[in-house]
Amino acid sequence: MKVPRSVLRVVILGPALLASGVSLLVVLALLPPDVSLLAFLLGAGWLAALAAGAGEGPLVEVLTRSRRATAAELEVLDQVVVRVAGLDVDAAWEVRRVYVRRAPRAAMPAALRVGRRSVVVTPWVVGAVYTGAVTVEEATAVLAHALGSHRAARPRCELAVLAFTFPWRAIRDLTRGIGAGFASISLVRSAWLLRGLVGVVCVLQSVLEGRAAIGVLAGVVIALSYAVPAAERAWATRVWVAGDQFVVQAGLGWALAGLLRRHRYPVTIERLQRLDAPAPPSRVLRLVRN
Repeated sequence: MKVPRSVLRVVILGPALLASGVSLLVVLALLPPDVSLLAFLLGAGWLAALAAGAGEGPLVEVLTRSRRATAAELEVLDQVVVRVAGLDVDAAWEVRRVYVRRAPRAAMPAALRVGRRSVVVTPWVVGAVYTGAVTVEEATAVLAHALGSHRAARPRCELAVLAFTFPWRAIRDLTRGIGAGFASISLVRSAWLLRGLVGVVCVLQSVLEGRAAIGVLAGVVIALSYAVPAAERAWATRVWVAGDQFVVQAGLGWALAGLLRRHRYPVTIERLQRLDAPAPPSRVLRLVRN
C-alpha cells in the first residue's frame, strides 16, 4: 500500500518541528525577558525573510558546507548549466547559483537542488567534467536528476524549515553518533532491537499504575523511532524514483545509466531498467533538432 505524501510529510516534519520548537522555547526561557523578546522577534523576522526567498545564498553555504563556484569552475560547468537550463521553462531559474561542497563525503549526492535557485555539486563533478571522465551529457543528467528529485519533493519554505529544525538535526546527529559508539556492545544492540517490546510493557505498567499520560508519551516516542526512519526511507525512495523519471523524460536516461555502469556505482536492476526506458518521442525529436 502506497502511503500518501501528506502522511509521510507529517511523520517526518512533525517531530522535527516539535522538538526544535521546544528546544528554542527552552533557550528563550533561560534568557532575560527583554533579550528573549528581542531574540524571538529577530528570529521570526529572519525565518519570514527566508520563507520569502531572501538571504538564500549564505544559508545554503552554511547548511550544505559549500561555497560559491569560482569563475574557473563556472567555466567548466558552463555547457552543463546551459543544457540543464534548456530542459524546460523552470530549469533556467532553478540553476541560477552554483555552489561547490567544501568537504564532501562518500554518501553525499553528486548534485543537490536546494532553495529556490541554487544547486550544489561536489568537487568531483567539476573535476570529472574538466578531465573528460564524465561527459557533458552525463553531468547534465546528474543535475537533471537533482532538479527532478527536488520538484518531486515540492518543499515549501525549504530554507526556513531547514533553519528552524536545525536543533532537531543537531540532536539527532548527536544521538546517532553516541549510538554508533555503543553499537558494538551486544547488550545495547539487543536492547535497541527490543525497544518495541519495552515500550509496550512501559505503557501497560504506566496505565495500571494510574500514570497513563507518561506511558502514552513513552509509547509515542518509541513508535516514532520506528515510524520516522521508515517514512524517511519511503520518502527518499519516492523522490529518487521521480528524479529518474525526470531524467528519462529529458532524454538523458541513457547518459545517467551509462555513468552508473562505467563507475560501478551500486545500483539495482530496477533502476537501470527505469533509466534505460525510451524517452518520450517529443523529447527525442527536440534533442535531434537541437
